[in-house]
Amino acid sequence: MKNLKKACLAAAAAMAVTAVPASAAIFDYTMTNGDVLSINTDTSSATLKGAEIDAVMTSSSFATFTGGELPQFGFVLDSLDGTRLINGQRVTDNERDINTTHPQKLYSYGNGRVNLWAWWGDPITGGDYITNIKSYSAQVPEPGALGLMALGLGGLAFARRRRRKQAAA
Repeated sequence: MKNLKKACLAAAAAMAVTAVPASAAIFDYTMTNGDVLSINTDTSSATLKGAEIDAVMTSSSFATFTGGELPQFGFVLDSLDGTRLINGQRVTDNERDINTTHPQKLYSYGNGRVNLWAWWGDPITGGDYITNIKSYSAQVPEPGALGLMALGLGGLAFARRRRRKQAAA
C-alpha cells in the first residue's frame, strides 16, 4: 500500500510539472539606440520608450507572441498612443488611413529590425519609426517551479494526514 501511495504521489508530481503551462510573459528588447520595446502577453500590450519615442500600444495578437532574440512578427495594432520627437518637436500619432491603406502596425522580419508603422503629427510630419534590436530578455514563469510548489504542498498535506492517523490510533 505504501508503494502504491508513493507511486501515485510521484505520478501526480510529474503531471503537475508537465501540465502547468508557462503563462504570461514580458519580453524586453533593448535597441541599439537605447530604446526599450516591451511586449506583455498577459495584457496584450506593448511599449516602445526612448529619447525620441514614448508609445503605448495594444494588439490582441500580442497574446500569442513567443519572443526570441530575432523575432519575426507582424501585429496590426488595436490602439497606439504616445509621442515621437520629429525635428525637435514632440508629435502624437495620427490615425489617418488606419482603416484603409495604412493600418498602424508593429513588425519585424526576423533580422533584428523593428518598425512601428504609423503616421506622426497633424499635419503628418513623419512616418515609420525604425530601430534595431541589440539585446533581449524575457520574464516567463517557470512551469517546473509551479509543479515543485504543488508537490511540496501535496507532501505537507500527506504528512499532516499521516500524523492525524497516527494520533488517532
